[in-house]
Amino acid sequence: MVEYNYRRRKGDFLLNCDSNWIDNQALSLESVFTGDYKSKITTTHGIYYSCLTVHDLLNRACIRYASTMEGRIQATSIFMNYPKKTSILIEPTEIGAFPTMSYQHAECVWLFNHHFHVEELDKGKSRVTFRNGTSLIVHVSKHVLLKQQHRLHFTLDTYRIIQRDKKRYIANDDSKPESE
Repeated sequence: MVEYNYRRRKGDFLLNCDSNWIDNQALSLESVFTGDYKSKITTTHGIYYSCLTVHDLLNRACIRYASTMEGRIQATSIFMNYPKKTSILIEPTEIGAFPTMSYQHAECVWLFNHHFHVEELDKGKSRVTFRNGTSLIVHVSKHVLLKQQHRLHFTLDTYRIIQRDKKRYIANDDSKPESE
């Protein structure tokens, strides 16, 4: 856990921030209500607790890549036509996550773009197990998890293709002005 001093220069609140755990090693992010902690960050290298809310962590992670969480949700919702339970692309071609339910719901868990296995335990209750053996219980069906996972990976792939094609288009642009 990191203490924050907001009297520093603008932008410094991101330097030693728990949101730095939201990277390509992040597996899940969920709310907790234990002592001073408000969220639990599960990564490939361990579990971390933060005094920041899930929303604050995701928002700060998005800000590192020049947007806000709401901006990322709005862009994905419009571009991909996913009006509900919209995935976010924190770093648009590399790091993404999807909510298991409305992100405003206290039981919402955010799962990141890592492969996982789903075992349905009961109606509306599933166990998610990642490749490294880390598992967690979520209160949604296997069907919802797999649909959300597919949407996230499809969104990431779509943005990768757009970026790749944009680079090709720019590299082949013959309309560049000639040097004088």
